[in-house]
Amino acid sequence: MRTLFYILLIYLITGCTHVVDKYRITVDAINSLNVAIAPSSYIIKPLGENTRSSDLKFQRQSNRLAKILNNKGYTPVVNESMAQQIIYFDYGIEKIKEETKVYTEPDISIGFSWGYPYHYPYYYPFWSDIGYTRYRTYSKTYRLFNRYIVILSKDKVGKELWRVDISSVGESNNLAQIVPILIRASAPYIGKNLDTPIQFTINDSLIKEE
Repeated sequence: MRTLFYILLIYLITGCTHVVDKYRITVDAINSLNVAIAPSSYIIKPLGENTRSSDLKFQRQSNRLAKILNNKGYTPVVNESMAQQIIYFDYGIEKIKEETKVYTEPDISIGFSWGYPYHYPYYYPFWSDIGYTRYRTYSKTYRLFNRYIVILSKDKVGKELWRVDISSVGESNNLAQIVPILIRASAPYIGKNLDTPIQFTINDSLIKEE
């Protein structure tokens, strides 16, 4: 019994449970069915009007996309006139819900002591007291965000060749963490066509930075 109590105490103090973040991903992909789409030379440009190619954050994320494209046989070029595909890339976040909830729970207190506080003269080397005498009320605000990326390929005359839209709804607004996950999730669907959007769940522990 004493051993079990010690294990519980260590668990409470250290908080040893490891939490793995999971992301629910939605993918929609479409291509031009009348055009034979194959990996070719490309250049990446911003899709959003407010984003510039020289933006350092855009460059960091577009470099991740370039690794995916290169692994699929695409060839990067430095001049748009040399590219057979101009691949437009955008990412962002939208707050879609905000809700505040009020909770009431017991105010738990834990006490520990050494010695023999009870049943003298018997010796009790360790004792504890766990209980609560009152309740406390607190509020917590939950926010849900839609985190997304868009990858759109066009040919030299501006005709759309293929497009991939990927999004994930969650509480985190950390784009620096989530956008790389969405980019990696896009790899199997680049240049492909899906009849309907699909959904799946991935763990951040499975995302390995190259």
